[in-house]
Formats: sequence, C-alpha cells, structure tokens
Amino acid sequence: MSKVPGSVGLPILGDKSLDFYRNPVKFVTKQIEDNKSRVFCARFLNTPTVFIGCNKTIKHLLTDGADFTELGYKQFMGEIFGDNILFTDGEMAGAFRASLSELFCHDSLTSYQTTISRIVQDRVHELGCLCEVPLYSFMKSLCTEICLSLFLGMDFRDAEDTADRIVNLTTTHWHGIISVPVSIKLPIGGGSSFCRALEAKNHLLNIIKQKKLENSSHFPDRIQQCSHGDQEKFVDNHLLLFTSALVPKALSSILTSLLIQIGSQQTEDQAGLSEDEEQLEAMLLEVQRMFPPFLGGRRVAREDFTLNGYHIPKGHALVYMSYHGHRDPSIFPDPDQFDPSRWNNVNVEDKGRLFCFGAGPRGCVGQKLVGNILKTVVQELLQKYSITVNENQDLSHKWLPVSRPKAEVKVKLRKRSGL
Repeated sequence: MSKVPGSVGLPILGDKSLDFYRNPVKFVTKQIEDNKSRVFCARFLNTPTVFIGCNKTIKHLLTDGADFTELGYKQFMGEIFGDNILFTDGEMAGAFRASLSELFCHDSLTSYQTTISRIVQDRVHELGCLCEVPLYSFMKSLCTEICLSLFLGMDFRDAEDTADRIVNLTTTHWHGIISVPVSIKLPIGGGSSFCRALEAKNHLLNIIKQKKLENSSHFPDRIQQCSHGDQEKFVDNHLLLFTSALVPKALSSILTSLLIQIGSQQTEDQAGLSEDEEQLEAMLLEVQRMFPPFLGGRRVAREDFTLNGYHIPKGHALVYMSYHGHRDPSIFPDPDQFDPSRWNNVNVEDKGRLFCFGAGPRGCVGQKLVGNILKTVVQELLQKYSITVNENQDLSHKWLPVSRPKAEVKVKLRKRSGL
C-alpha cells in the first residue's frame, strides 16, 4: 500500500484553492508533472485532498470506492437544491435511485421523444435558409426549452412570458451554485447572489407546485407516481433539479463542442453523419472524452481505505479529474488528438472509461435521455444544414463551472439544397 505523493500543507496557509480555480487544468497538469504521478495530494478548500487524474484509479473510486466514500457536495449545494439524488448518500441515495429509475426506462424515454423532436424541429425550422448563429447561446436556449417542456410541462408557444420568467429564475438559482454560500440581505442591492438564489429556489418550487396541479405532461405525471416516503418533498426537489440550469448547460456544453468539431469538417462529410449512427456515436464519445461538460467530481472518505494501491485516510476529500482521466495515455493513445476512429478500434471496449456522467452505483440515472436529446439535435441540424465554423475565432475552453468555449463561437448554417 503506497502513500499518495505530494503534500497537504498547512491549514489555510498551504491551501491551493486559488491556484486551482485560476486554471484547474493547468494546476493539475503541473502537479502531475511535479509529482511524477497522476494521483497526488494537496490542500484544497482547506481540506487534505487527493487529486486523481489516473483513469484506472478514477474507475476504482467510482465503483469499488463507492462503499467507502460519500459525495461531498451537500455542504456546498445542498441548501440550493434540497435533498435529491445528487446530494444524498447510503440507503437514501439507493432509494432515490430506485424510485427514479422508472422515469428513465425504455417506455418512458419513448414517450418523451415526441416532445423532444417537436421542439428541435420547430427551432431548427425557425433558423431560415442562411444564418450566422452564436452556437453556445443557441444551444443553451434550445436545451432550456427542451428541459422545461419535458420536466415541467411548459409550452413555450403558448406561455412565452411565463417561460421567460422561469428561465430568469433558473439563471438566478444557478448563480447561487457558483457563489459564496452566505445568505446576506443588504439594504441596497438586494442581497448576496446566494440569497437571491434561495429566493429564486422558493419561487421555482411554488411554480412546480402549481404545474403539478394543472399539468398532464408525461414526466410530471410519472414522477408523482414514484413511490417514496416524503412524496411531496421528493417530487418537488427532483423537479427542481431537473428543471435547473444544470442540465441545459451540460447538454449545451457537449453540443457546442461537438458542432465545433463537425463544423471544422468538409461540409460534404456532414450529411452522411446524420444517417451513420456508428460514426455519430464515435463523435459523441470523442467529444465527451476531450471536452467533458464537468471537469470532474468530489468524494469524501468515510473511513480509511485502499484505492488502487493508495492509502486514503478517513476525512480526506478525493477530487477525480475527468479531463485528465480521459487523457490518460495508458488508456487513450495520442490523448490530445481528436480521433473518433479510436472508438471503432483501439478503444472500442473503453466506453466505461469515460466519466462525464459518473460511473458505478452513482452514475447519472438519466444518461440515456441525455444521449437521445444530443442525437436528436445533431441529426435534425445536419439533415437540414451544412455547418461551417467562422474563421479566426478563439476556440479555447474555460472549464468551470461547466466547460464551454471562452468566447461565443459563431457558425454559419446553410440550408441544404432541395429542402
């Protein structure tokens, strides 16, 4: 059993949080080089923390390590979201997962597809014959409409003002996630971002309660049929999670990165991609490998345990870095090269080594729904349009809180002949 390389430093004085948040990718990459190890320790959020950029060790953490760790998010985001599947551990997490699983079974996913397809077709049709589109903004707007329509039963065609109000509330709510968790009301300025986020949460919960009464949409109906102890709280908190900005931002991140890659190809190759399921799947996998929407995740050790040969003391945090795990050269040859063909040959058996949506017993329960939305958007766009990324743009990424290009990348959409 080995000691994790690195140093956790002194409390406060030795904390590396600022260095991490300045540039998380650069910080972890440098530490990997300095420690000559893809697993190292440092003090982060004033807590002794093991950072993991080794693919094999991340896999162990998310599977076997689940028995010895808890998620470690609740202290940062629990008040913003309340108890839900993301912020619970142990038996309650298992009970939540069992209750929610029916919402994402094959029959349920099939029933949601009509709503997804209708929204995507309408929004793509509105684009016209030739246009320039700010890619991330368009995708965020589209994915927000899909999520609010699907999970809350909104119809943006009939309730535009209400929809706009809910979108603004979800944005304010989201800002609480990335703010200091202190609720302070000020006589001028309306209070802290966290305070405003809590107020937005209460407004959203009131809207959710109203929508449950007036709505017969598939998802709100189905979630109310799920069996759980505190039924109303369970339903309300999970509808809050699913309708929050978190899900649209993750979808928008993947779609933006994917369409930038597609838009860099020869346009004659694009049309065939919408019909070639295998190639589209390979493109999606490679985008998730190189540009994961979430940089990584966090766990906290409930007890001393051994993780892939390393001793992890009780109370230590563990931060797994999907970005670095996905670029581990021991798993992915030429890891910084965008190469979808790897998924049809050398890495054909390695889909389980992508951690965009977690893995193991705490993996994303809605991952298949996410895949359906992504494929519906891309196929509809490519069937109707050729895509070209405008020249001389900054395509570099920022990684927190959700990855996306630093600048608003613009693409030209040209309608295909005969349509």
